[in-house]
Amino acid sequence: MTLNKLLVGLSLFKEGSAPFERRRPFGKQPLINKIGAPRMVKSIIKQAAMSVFALCTLAFSSAPALALDKVVLRINFTPWGMHAQYFGGRAQGFYKAEGIDLEIRPPAAGQQNEVMIATGREQFGLTNADAFVKAKGSGLPVVAVMADQPDNPFSVITPAKAGITTPEKMKGMKLAWFQANVMGLIEPVLAKGGLTRKDIDFVTVARGAEVQMLAAGQVDGLFGYSFGQALTLESKGFPVNVMPVRDYGVQFYGTVIYTNEALLKSNPDLVKRFVRATIKSLIWTHDNVEQAMKEIIAVSPDRNLKLESRKLRMIYDLYNTPDYAERFGLMTDAKWQSSIDILASGGDLPKKPTPQSMYTNAIINSIDEAKELAKLVKQPAK
Repeated sequence: MTLNKLLVGLSLFKEGSAPFERRRPFGKQPLINKIGAPRMVKSIIKQAAMSVFALCTLAFSSAPALALDKVVLRINFTPWGMHAQYFGGRAQGFYKAEGIDLEIRPPAAGQQNEVMIATGREQFGLTNADAFVKAKGSGLPVVAVMADQPDNPFSVITPAKAGITTPEKMKGMKLAWFQANVMGLIEPVLAKGGLTRKDIDFVTVARGAEVQMLAAGQVDGLFGYSFGQALTLESKGFPVNVMPVRDYGVQFYGTVIYTNEALLKSNPDLVKRFVRATIKSLIWTHDNVEQAMKEIIAVSPDRNLKLESRKLRMIYDLYNTPDYAERFGLMTDAKWQSSIDILASGGDLPKKPTPQSMYTNAIINSIDEAKELAKLVKQPAK
């Protein structure tokens, strides 16, 4: 029914039109006036409502959809368990709900990750805190907007049968590591055992080779992640002892989400939407670990679903920390200062940035879901 016909039909029942002009005493109305006319009115009104609904639907469907902001997240490693929340959250639509079309890219060589973000060619990065401190020390205009892993996961990992459970037993050992620029992280551990770097034979290897070398007995131990290489070795039937650096007084962030200073200043709303979507993704992943991990397997088919899920659940255990007592992702001057000092002590930081220049808590403090996540991570991930 067209709108013109609809209006004509309705006009027949206006007071003063033909059906209402000749009024008869009540009780002597023709049947069509007493019964037929009301039914006809209802029918026309129903058709009118349907027509209006159809017109509104057509108007909304023909309106152009709001464009999503294209955003790149550059991650720190080839996708594995620790990245499931980002891939899972994207699949669940949390980023699109915040108006973001998210592309996740694997790491580039060297310090190119931080350069990509600093120059604005990409918007956000997930990086290890040591790489971030070095980027700031080299003058790159980047800023951390959320801590991901509040404590550094590096640990001394040795065969269980070797019985190396305390630092003093490390003297003379051959230790493999894939990241020699974190020398400062192991020094407090050695100091607890009265040792120095000279007491250890360090072997720098390609990432991944350290696991095979330890299993083959080519080295006495490795310096790796408590939730990474340690669980991988155990899954292969190779029990290990783990000495996390955090147990020896090392205050050093693990990973952070960061952006460039210009974007934070010019478009804080985009930064807030990205971080909020990430927090929502972390909340969802907490209760859907294996479902999120399927997104990792889709892009890294060589990964094992059960093993990577174990790793992620262990990461969530590490989220249960006093650092996140109030809000997930908060950072402090004191911990950044410690991170800077430790890296500088290893000779890997030509210039020390100030802790205040490293981060902002403004974004996290504006997101209510960060409080919800801080409570949630007190419970084991499912």
